[in-house]
Amino acid sequence: MQRTMMMLAFALTLTVGAHANLVTNGSFENTNNTFVPDANHVDILNSGSTLIPGWTTTNSVPLAWLQNGNPYGISAQDGQFFLDLTGYADSGTYGGVTQSFATTPGTNYTVTFELGYGGASRAFSGPVSVRASAAGSSQTFTSASGDPNPALWNLETFNFTATSGTTQLSLVGVSTAGGEYIGLDNVNVQLSATASIPEPGTWGLLVCGIALLGCAKRRVASR
Repeated sequence: MQRTMMMLAFALTLTVGAHANLVTNGSFENTNNTFVPDANHVDILNSGSTLIPGWTTTNSVPLAWLQNGNPYGISAQDGQFFLDLTGYADSGTYGGVTQSFATTPGTNYTVTFELGYGGASRAFSGPVSVRASAAGSSQTFTSASGDPNPALWNLETFNFTATSGTTQLSLVGVSTAGGEYIGLDNVNVQLSATASIPEPGTWGLLVCGIALLGCAKRRVASR
């Protein structure tokens, strides 16, 4: 009986873990106190920076790490911080971020992230585009258009199949109609719905099974 309870507990742990975000600091929070803002609540980071906990900036151009309370009419979709992949310049080449995480070869994963546009200036208007890449797959995502104020966030979804025990996710700015803002926030990576994840009903049965076995064990011990 004890062995059965241990197996059920292990299965329950796998079920809960299957829904955890595989990336570190998906909402770009200032967890290590490395954010150094200017007067606009912006920290400009050069390509190759590791100051955002969990992430490395890429694509050979600076990007902006922003905090709520900035003068641009833009707030984070999740938490207090977010990215603007254009930095302070409309160069036509935009910044990006990358992070590696553990995966199982042959397993399907789903990436979700928030793509932001709009704000206190028409220079922040959409559509804006970001390219997501992982495990040899790549897809470009484009927001809605317009210049809403306050800014808006569009939820985007990207699927890939892992080819190794470690996968590198890359998110890079591609284009923007307004020229001065491509927002990125709330990056999440999980096993996809097509992977072998127990359904919520199965999770409930596991909990009930563990509870019933625990009661049975106590009754036997009291005799």
